[in-house]
Formats: sequence, C-alpha cells, structure tokens
Amino acid sequence: MNSNRPRLLFITPKIDETHDDLAFASLWASAFEDAGFETTVICTNMGPHGLTVPVYSLGGEKGANRLTQLLRFQWLIMTLKYDRVFVHMTPRWLCAGSWWWILRQIPTYLWFTHYTRTLALRIGEHAVKRMFAATKDSLPQYEGDPRKIVTGHGIDTNFWNVPDRFDEEREPITHLLAVHRISRSKRFELILKALALLPSEYRVTHYGRPQDPRQDLAYAEEIEGLVRDLNLSDRVTFMGSCPMSELRSVYPRFRTFINMVPKTIDKTALEAMFSGLTPVLAPDQAEAIGWGEHPVDDSPEAIADFIWHLQPVMHERLRHVVKEHHSLSALIEKMSVYIRPGE
Repeated sequence: MNSNRPRLLFITPKIDETHDDLAFASLWASAFEDAGFETTVICTNMGPHGLTVPVYSLGGEKGANRLTQLLRFQWLIMTLKYDRVFVHMTPRWLCAGSWWWILRQIPTYLWFTHYTRTLALRIGEHAVKRMFAATKDSLPQYEGDPRKIVTGHGIDTNFWNVPDRFDEEREPITHLLAVHRISRSKRFELILKALALLPSEYRVTHYGRPQDPRQDLAYAEEIEGLVRDLNLSDRVTFMGSCPMSELRSVYPRFRTFINMVPKTIDKTALEAMFSGLTPVLAPDQAEAIGWGEHPVDDSPEAIADFIWHLQPVMHERLRHVVKEHHSLSALIEKMSVYIRPGE
C-alpha cells in the first residue's frame, strides 16, 4: 500500500449488498478507495459484499448486544491504523469514538442528512471537523456553523448506468413508480391522496418495506387503511423489499417516478432520474437537486395537477443533471477537499 495515501476509517451502519435500503454503503467505501484513500470499514452489521478493503463488523448480524458492540468498537478504533475518520449516518458511533479521536487529534467527519440533534450528536459533535449534508435543510441546528458543508447527494453513476428499454417494454407514463421504505418521513399518504384525484388509468407501484418496528409498522397500517378508504386497492401495488441490484432492472421498466420526501434529496430520486424516469418530486427536493419542474406546492391537488400535465423528459437531459451535480465521485471529491488535508 502507498503510505502517502490518507488512511480513512469509514464507519457505517451496514455493509450488505443484498440489503434493500443500505446496500449503497459499499459503493461509498469503494468510492473513497478509488479517490485515493486507504480505506478501512467498521460496520454495525455485515452481510454479503464484494469489497476488497478491510471490513470489520461489530457483530450485529450475529445478534451481538449493544454492550458487546460498544466494547468491540472501542477495541477497533484504538488498534486499527488510520489518520482520518468518516462517520456515515451513525451519530451513536460518532459519540462512542469522540473521546479517542479528540485525545489523538484525529480529524473526524460526519455525513448526516437528518434534521434532529440527538444526544449522541451533541456529544459527538465536539470531535467533528466538518459535517456534510445533502441540502441546506439538513442539520438545521448548525446553520451558520462553518463546520456544516452542503454538498448535494451522490449516486454511483457507473452502477446505475443501465441500458434503455424499448418503449413497448415500459409502463405508460400514467403508471408511477415509488421506491423508498415505508416511513412517515416519506409522506406516501400525499401520493395516495393525489392519486385519488386522478383518472382511473393512473396507478402507483411501490417498492420498499417498513424498517423501524417502533414507528414504521403503525404508519404501514395507516397507509393500508388509506388505500381502502380512497378506493385505490386496484390502483396501488405494494411490491415489498427489493435489493439494490434488482432495482437496476426495475427502474427501466417505468417512465415516471414519484417521491414526496421533503427538505432533502432521496437517493432513489437520483437513481430513477439517471435510469431515465421523469420525476415528480416535492418542490424543495426538486430545487435541491437542481430540477426546475415540480408541483407548485406539496398539496395533493398540486401534485395531481402536475402529474396530469406531465410530459416525458429525454433520458440524456435527466442523466446530465445527475451526472453533473450528484454523482458519487463528485460528492466524494467535494468532501475530500476537507478530508485530505485534515481541515
């Protein structure tokens, strides 16, 4: 190995390329390696993957309890060789390691696209050099803090470089695709209420599942009830979970993608656009992506009106927006401007 390469400890919840929500973490680890970092990974859970970099699991996949995970984490951060830390979406591990990284003066960075300042984040933030977020609305408590850096989001455009399908192999523009976990934060109820305002030929196919048993299961029941109440049972199809690798063949079958997640950029919106689907997005998400065509607001009436007047967009135009502003390689490079020099 080249000793001149920065040695990066990449900490993420899960390395599992069969997972339906977090499989992309492997792509991030590979992208840092490709960008010139000597990368080592710590993950809470590990499943099948093809990474060539060292990956250390905290044992979540084997049922290790939190204390066991914490003790293994402490041992790993004190014995592995690295000179930069990148914490990916996991404030609790930022919190758990902050004492050591402060003591050893190891530059530490956080990627977090959420809105809450949890206790773990309040403690861990003392170790952080920079906090990277996809949009200005993420991490609102740190607005004005020079450590907060808005970068946009990023997808691996090589991975999502799927071939086009012939028109006769694709669903009509009136058949909308939604891909995200079933969670209140995704606001799927807005899509259902908009669908109820449209003619019967309009329908939605959803890929995803509830993931947080504390909150998502109750929301899933609400959604099922709303489908019944709005008489949409024959117009809404729930397909359940779908591994990232299989989504490569799902996206090209559709022409239209819908996602009403607010105040952030959902990576599935970028994946769908790069795969050639015309997007229907919440206004603030569309603006964060740099896509100027969106409903006037996020009311069901405005969403339905936008869908009714929607015209398909050329694939090359969609790809250009994603490739120019939201490729994973570009995102890694934006963050590396700070990470490489340890600033």
